[in-house]
Amino acid sequence: MRSSLPTTVDLVTRCRPLLGTFVEITTPDGHGEAVNAAFDMIAHIHARMSFHEPASDLAAIRNALPGERIAVDQETVEVLRTALALHEATNGLFDIAVGRKLVRRGFLPRGDIGPLRQFDGTAADITIEDDKHVSLKRRMLVDLGGIAKGYAVDRAVEVIARQGVPFGLVNAGGDLRAFGPIEWNIGLRDADDLVRSSITIRHCAMASSANLGNRRRLRGSQHTPHIGRNGQPVLAEQRTTVMAEWCVIADAMTKVAMVDPDLADTILSEFKGHILRETLSLGTA
Repeated sequence: MRSSLPTTVDLVTRCRPLLGTFVEITTPDGHGEAVNAAFDMIAHIHARMSFHEPASDLAAIRNALPGERIAVDQETVEVLRTALALHEATNGLFDIAVGRKLVRRGFLPRGDIGPLRQFDGTAADITIEDDKHVSLKRRMLVDLGGIAKGYAVDRAVEVIARQGVPFGLVNAGGDLRAFGPIEWNIGLRDADDLVRSSITIRHCAMASSANLGNRRRLRGSQHTPHIGRNGQPVLAEQRTTVMAEWCVIADAMTKVAMVDPDLADTILSEFKGHILRETLSLGTA
């Protein structure tokens, strides 16, 4: 998604490479310290929840044996709590323990990970012991991916707002959240990477997912980083966009909405959210 800025006030946009994308934070001029604090929070979440970082909490989880008490960051526990609640609410459709499939299909790096057959757990095998410890019933490869990105956006907004910034926009590669009374015009990037439409938002979050340009062929079949029921790849020809109160929910529900829009609608009704349904087709210029 692409955002354009309101023109009635002087705004400053700062950008840093984090979370596997470019994160932009836009606020009124004069709030540099608050924005730096928000970037620090995002960088912390990136370090703790990255699949790629050898010192991350996800690395500690994949290296742990069943029953072992694993020390993790409190922020990681918060994301895991949300992920486990969504796993239950979707009857297992939303599952953060998809790392094995994503590694096998080439969407995540193999690195020094051992035989993939040993990582056969699901999110249901995660036990949250307390605010800083988890344990596993079975080994697994956890990929927090987009849900961590959405959570980072939410936490950045909290940090900025707590320091008295009246309004702003945090955009992490299309996972975004606006806060305050200002309206923002957001360009919607379709699955083929073209922007054909836009939407005006105020004081809400939104996220989009698509995989038209991110597919791999394995053993004669097309695969994407989005996995549906029974481990089947989700081949989404169009963008799926979700609006919600929190960005962590918006991002997670894009994955569910790709497979089961009715289920996503039911869950989103609890979070002041909805799927953005459009009649615009990819063939329309």
